[in-house]
Amino acid sequence: MKKNEELGQATQLHKRALEKFKSSPVLPEKLSKLDVEELIEALHVHQIELEMQNDELRVSQNALEESRAKYSDLYDFAPVGYLTLNGQGRILAANLTACSMLGKERSILINIHHLFINFIIEKGEKNLFYQHLQKVFETHSLGRCELELKGKDNANFYAQLESIVVKGNLNECRTAITDITERKHAQESQAELMKEVERSNRELNQFAYTVSHDLNAPLRNISFLAESIRTDYSEKIGEEGQKQFKLLISRAERMKRLIDGILYYSKIEYVKEKKESVDLNVLVKEIIDLLDSPKQIAIRIESPLPTLVFERVHLHQLFQNLLSNAIQYMDKTEGEITVNGVADGPFWKFSVTDNGPGIEREYYEKIFRLFETLHSEDEGGGTGIGLALVKKIVERAGGKVCVESELGKGSTFFFTLPSG
Repeated sequence: MKKNEELGQATQLHKRALEKFKSSPVLPEKLSKLDVEELIEALHVHQIELEMQNDELRVSQNALEESRAKYSDLYDFAPVGYLTLNGQGRILAANLTACSMLGKERSILINIHHLFINFIIEKGEKNLFYQHLQKVFETHSLGRCELELKGKDNANFYAQLESIVVKGNLNECRTAITDITERKHAQESQAELMKEVERSNRELNQFAYTVSHDLNAPLRNISFLAESIRTDYSEKIGEEGQKQFKLLISRAERMKRLIDGILYYSKIEYVKEKKESVDLNVLVKEIIDLLDSPKQIAIRIESPLPTLVFERVHLHQLFQNLLSNAIQYMDKTEGEITVNGVADGPFWKFSVTDNGPGIEREYYEKIFRLFETLHSEDEGGGTGIGLALVKKIVERAGGKVCVESELGKGSTFFFTLPSG
């Protein structure tokens, strides 16, 4: 069949060449034998050149057809749907993936009356699509939007559209459609899970608050009773008894501090404190006076501190915990503790620096965890709540907290709070 077509094309070409020959200037009437031989040779050479050119054209055409078929397959069977749209949203072209996603034959999709908005579920999202299309054609830049579309078998799916104007034809745009249904469902599940976690945290904080509050009263009674027995019956219980009662009282006091810490930790989320304007220069000085540090430890504010709109009680707890820790673990005969603050974009960056024993790098994160301490109770260790409170207060406000330290030379605690 192909051979017959080529023969027919050659016959037509021969007829056209004969007509052109008849209309061209007439050759000289008298040609020598040599002229005729040279002319015939030139004709033969020209014929060979034409045949060679035809062969090259045929090879190029075959390669072009193979390449077109290859890229046509890549286009049709791409993992995402491809559409060509005009400014009104009419579908001008579609790959097979898009046809499969939308559940329509290609001939139907590119029908002159078929608009892409027919596949959009929500009315509000139809307006979103037109805004997307308008922006793409106006800016000639890549645009993205997410829509819920009607797919095959009337099954809905979530899609991300990425569109850009066609080079050389500003009246059309190429649109890639990616099925993001699984991602959307995962995001929705994650959002539900986060709500559940927040609810559980609220309940846990409420429980901790209630239990801690209820434990305080019997604990005070235990301390009072132990102190009364130790005092009133000191002669009968003897020296060893006195020692045991002192230990009992100290344990009760430590338990009270622990309960108070848990109570405050849960109170941060459970009880909403009023925000007010707080001058940190005044607040930090009040805390320093309240802590009444030993004479060999000097505490000073090195740079002017800002006034923040914040929960006063939280700011008080924040600076008090950091300063009291620096005082408690100071191991130098001449202790130095400094407080600094500097503006850092939308935040203020604060630091509390001491020349104490320092902290090993492996504990930089551990010390901010609840109930984690570097020292045992016998070594004067705390409850393990103070720095956890610092971290919670700072991060709840959108800031960050960290520590830098060098063993034997001291530590610096950095934290940020929003300036607004």
